[in-house]
Amino acid sequence: MNEEISPYLLDPKSHPRYKRIFQMLDLANGHGLILKMVNPSALLFLVPLLLLLTAACSSGSEDTIISSEQQAGGPEYSGVIVTTDMAVGVSRIMFGVINRDGMPELSTSSDVKVYFLVPREDARELKQSLTARFVNWPTTAGGVFVANLDLDTAGAYELDISFTSSIGAPIFAQTSFLLKEEPSTPALGSAAPASVTHTAALADDISHITTSPVPDLDLYELSIHEALQQDKPVVIVFATPAFCVSATCGPQVGELTKVKESVGDRANYIHVEVFEEPHLVEEARPTGGLVPAVEEWGLPTEPWTFIIDSQGLVRAKFEQFTTASEIESKLREIL
Repeated sequence: MNEEISPYLLDPKSHPRYKRIFQMLDLANGHGLILKMVNPSALLFLVPLLLLLTAACSSGSEDTIISSEQQAGGPEYSGVIVTTDMAVGVSRIMFGVINRDGMPELSTSSDVKVYFLVPREDARELKQSLTARFVNWPTTAGGVFVANLDLDTAGAYELDISFTSSIGAPIFAQTSFLLKEEPSTPALGSAAPASVTHTAALADDISHITTSPVPDLDLYELSIHEALQQDKPVVIVFATPAFCVSATCGPQVGELTKVKESVGDRANYIHVEVFEEPHLVEEARPTGGLVPAVEEWGLPTEPWTFIIDSQGLVRAKFEQFTTASEIESKLREIL
């Protein structure tokens, strides 16, 4: 590992801008979801940060979700990054922007500047300028901004986000993140893990392998390892529709069905329920533990969508909700 980077990957607090790096991980009013202190498998059950915002705003809760800096009279607007598995190379980033009242600020797009925080200096270096498009969240009136980063150095980064809000107000916000040397999930261009996953043919009942309320049986015909042996691409969605805290897993599986109906049998399509025996529930939570594929694919959150080519290589991957049109566009590139 580059010795100029490693001090901040091992101890981010050593960087002069540490407070900005983790400002949005310390959510207000006792939520305190410090992701670096949580076992990776437990992250499956944490609400993506932006969903905490939209849930609070839509539920009528009196507890606003604001950053500690905003509480202390800090910036008027703050960015909130939803994605968690960003590494050197191309990474898809999703983020939202909130005001001091914890309310999301919306627009059709935003201008983003990506700065590398220079090691051992209170300085930053512009690495990328891009436009992030706005994507509607499927379960609320809000949404997130989405863009692809292409960065060559691991370490601490800061985003400057600028746009005009839906009511015409100029918005400027910042947020920070750590870019890893390697992702937790399979890297683009790497071989997809040949996981053995559940199929309808071997299940006593379809409810034993999926929590989809109206399951599309086509999505449970093949195990991942079987699909990888066929000479065609496969699209895989890891999600738990009934237990997903973000409430986007059911819609995500529905987006997979839309892709299937549009592209047809030129590809295979698989939904992997992240829980074993999801029909066995105590106190509204499944008791069967996670399926082995969750660990085999290194999933830190869910839902996740992967596109695998006919050679078994990962060609695209999407953390959190992804529209059918975005999935289909990437899939058609390899057909």
